[in-house]
Amino acid sequence: MVLMNLSYRTNYLHTYFKTTVVVPDTGKSNYPVVWLLHGYTGDNSAWIRHVNVEQLARKKDWVVIMPEARNSFYSDSAFIPYYSFFIDEFIPKMQNLLPISTKRENNFIVGSSMGGYGALKIGFLNDNKFSKVAALSPITDIEHFRDNPKSPMAKETFDAIFDSPEKVAQNQLINIFNKHQPKQQILTLCGDSDFMHEDNIMFKNFLSIHAKDHYTWIPVDGDHSWSTWSKNINKVFAWL
Repeated sequence: MVLMNLSYRTNYLHTYFKTTVVVPDTGKSNYPVVWLLHGYTGDNSAWIRHVNVEQLARKKDWVVIMPEARNSFYSDSAFIPYYSFFIDEFIPKMQNLLPISTKRENNFIVGSSMGGYGALKIGFLNDNKFSKVAALSPITDIEHFRDNPKSPMAKETFDAIFDSPEKVAQNQLINIFNKHQPKQQILTLCGDSDFMHEDNIMFKNFLSIHAKDHYTWIPVDGDHSWSTWSKNINKVFAWL
């Protein structure tokens, strides 16, 4: 396996942006690719610190791309236009730079916590780019997350990203799903002791009705931590 740490200046973000990539050394082209997103306070090294990503990639013969997102919520804001950057600049740049497939059926997006929200949001908005979406302990209701006393994000930080009731509504996953009606395969899981377990169950019930023929729920033990995600990421890759 080849482990690469990339850095380049992005026109969207006006700063140097980092991403970590694992590439099999089997000499192929058009590898299937997993876009693996980190959570709040994480960075491009988060997954590689807690999970043997090289082993996962080797087993499947896939490329895994782990971009830095800072605390952007994978959304456009006055602070950082991250969603536009990801779709309009980052994906094309990685496709030009790396031996990865551009076909929908070979592109999967996965994340945990804030990254789980990002995977679901980006996936739902881009059904033409991703055939499978998986989220571990995702933030499924951003308004509940803001007001949850166990939330690690300060309300002021949240409000700097989602700066109006209209923007909150536009970025709620249920509203995005209803508007765009994505048809890709969807998986979510959440630990039974997670502080957002109830929100995840409500989201599971919604998808079980509205995406019933292409939705999978995996009930798991655990809380909102890397202990839960590292224990269950193999199940997610097996599903992919």
